[in-house]
Amino acid sequence: MQVAVLGLGRFGSHLAETLDDLGHDVLAIDLDEGNVHDMAAKVADARIADITDIDALRALALADIEVAVVATADLEASVLAMMNLQQLEVRMVYAKASTDRHERILRLLGAHRVIRPERDGAERFAHIIQVALATDFLPLTATYGIGVFPIPATWVGQTVEWALERAGERRLFAIVRGDEVLLNPVMSEQVLVGDRFVFSARDEELGRPLDGRG
Repeated sequence: MQVAVLGLGRFGSHLAETLDDLGHDVLAIDLDEGNVHDMAAKVADARIADITDIDALRALALADIEVAVVATADLEASVLAMMNLQQLEVRMVYAKASTDRHERILRLLGAHRVIRPERDGAERFAHIIQVALATDFLPLTATYGIGVFPIPATWVGQTVEWALERAGERRLFAIVRGDEVLLNPVMSEQVLVGDRFVFSARDEELGRPLDGRG
């Protein structure tokens, strides 16, 4: 997928590099020569350009891009870049906002989704603290989520059915085994060393030890 990242601050730079690692064709854009130079070896293409200038974006063929992300936190630059992308008829535009007002403006301008990294990250981290045994966590509501859990040593060699009898009220979605994901594993499946279980439940339930041990 072709993705343009407009603005190469800390968020934009990390986003562009991660998208490249995931195999996407990334065009990274910023007016700061140093930021562009730092990204040149990390993405498919990095260009010096003013994201508030529609002619500059048109010259970079932004009208042909599949997805664009307005990654700057500067309100004026963000709004102008968003307006430019709409005029260029970019099909899918994501944007970063720094305040509630900024988020509302970007939504009114047609952003497909607005990201609030500081707020969203803090909320997610608060859940991770509460569900400390999880290696990763996705909150679905204020009190319910999905977590990835390393298994207790006592589970190795047992069946999934045996393990679930000791998992409380958690619901099993999948087992992660190396690079393989076993969706809805059969109850007779044997638990192996290194397996991780993906459970959903209330945060309170997910925060408890899997087999009643600390």
